[in-house]
Amino acid sequence: MKTKFDGVVKVKKQLVDKIENDIQKINKAISDIDIKIEELNSIINSLELPKSGSFSKITQINTQKNMLRKEINSLKNQKEMLKNRKSMLFEELKKARVEFEKMKYLQSEEIKKKIKEMKLKEAREMDEIAILIKANNESK
Repeated sequence: MKTKFDGVVKVKKQLVDKIENDIQKINKAISDIDIKIEELNSIINSLELPKSGSFSKITQINTQKNMLRKEINSLKNQKEMLKNRKSMLFEELKKARVEFEKMKYLQSEEIKKKIKEMKLKEAREMDEIAILIKANNESK
């Protein structure tokens, strides 16, 4: 049954779905960052300083470790930004769900009202038919 709220309910549902989808994408990105951080940590742990050799080899390994640590810090910052965005999206999702539920409620109330009107109209028509049949039987 069509109501004036159908379009609004559809739009509100699409908004809720979009926000949920964005949250899922952020969760995936956070997971990917965690995996990348673990990989970089394992690389750092696998780098060992040589027991003997030139000083340049030691500085090269230390430089490489420092670069990896900087990349890890950059990834951690990205992860924090994503977490902040995720918490903002959760707030938006909460509000969007409330709006969606309001519109669904209004839609269902409109449907109930239309059904009630249809039943009332049907009852009136049945009464008219009964009156016509009774009048027809009395005239015979």
